[in-house]
Amino acid sequence: MEYTVIIRKAPDGFYIASCPLIPEAHAQGKTYEECLANIKEVLELCIEYRKERGEEIPREIEAKKVTVAI
Repeated sequence: MEYTVIIRKAPDGFYIASCPLIPEAHAQGKTYEECLANIKEVLELCIEYRKERGEEIPREIEAKKVTVAI
């Protein structure tokens, strides 16, 4: 399965990741690579937990990255 994640660099220098489709999935890391590895692990755990509880497993149909200037 593939999911879109958003990774941002925080003011303290850490990277923070979240997944819009699975709102409980958040992770951080000192480096971009560490953050990416952590969010992958978190997503796996979230999906496993949802399966165990018989909850819906969201599937990403189509996602587009759009930047909006304000």
